[in-house]
Amino acid sequence: MQENDLPAGVQYFLIALQIIALLIFLYFIWPLVKSENWKAKFIDNKTARSILIVFVLIFVFVYGLGAAFDALFPIERLDRQH
Repeated sequence: MQENDLPAGVQYFLIALQIIALLIFLYFIWPLVKSENWKAKFIDNKTARSILIVFVLIFVFVYGLGAAFDALFPIERLDRQH
């Protein structure tokens, strides 16, 4: 079943449920995030900074590769016959 097969009310309820879950998660995790010294942990630490740079480069590479494949080999949509 695809999401557009559901009634609109159920779709809105599921979206609202996901947003509420995100807000509850942020409510519980925010004090832990706020109390950390992020600069000392990730920016001043050369190893952690290098890992972050490599992570960003891998993310950009994968995103660019996906965009290139989407541009070169677009999805062919088949008409649904009833």
